[in-house]
Amino acid sequence: MNCSTKKIAFISGATSGLGKELSINLAKLGYHILINGRNQNKLNCLYDKIKSIKGTSTIINLDLKDYNGIDKLGYEIFKKYKKLDLLVLNAAILGTLTPLSHQNPKEFEEVLNTNLISNFRLLRSLELSLKESRNGELCVISSELITNPKPFWGAYSISKAALEQMIYSWHLENKKTNIDVYIARPRPMNTKIRNTAMPGEDQKKNQTPNDAALKLISILNKKNNSNGILTFDL
Repeated sequence: MNCSTKKIAFISGATSGLGKELSINLAKLGYHILINGRNQNKLNCLYDKIKSIKGTSTIINLDLKDYNGIDKLGYEIFKKYKKLDLLVLNAAILGTLTPLSHQNPKEFEEVLNTNLISNFRLLRSLELSLKESRNGELCVISSELITNPKPFWGAYSISKAALEQMIYSWHLENKKTNIDVYIARPRPMNTKIRNTAMPGEDQKKNQTPNDAALKLISILNKKNNSNGILTFDL
């Protein structure tokens, strides 16, 4: 397999939910997928699934709290592939749904570290490879809570709002590059986070991760020619 002839995609949080379905469907389209997660067994299963559909992938077992590891990752990806065509910042944790003043401070910090700081570190580390692509794409998975705030989602919704602001700042600093930027705000979707937050919800009314992945890929395929950030409900 010659990765230089393929598009390279890095997907954080690739072992479940939207990240998993994106990995599989992008592999079907011929991308070489850098699948990131911290559970080796799940990563192995996803690798085998992608292989079974004649796709290719590379396992990146990296806890996103390992900031030194993230810094080294950018160097290793650039050294091996010389580019990154698609970066999907997908990994996130929920935290406890509770009144903001009741939230454990350590948990609040953990949610922000995972959903915001880790994404800052990934973007910082992978920026050079992304800029080396002829048609680089940055896709950030945000939340519908940004436009429809709800009580008790404190740390999670705050982290997503800050994440979007970070992406807007980065985009303004890099407008002269050829990188298209997308912010996706998924509607209710049957994922571990959603099911933990809303355990009594009728899951039949929610979209599946696969449906969301296919919609997202169709948007990415159309390309963003607005020279701005394309923000959309998914």
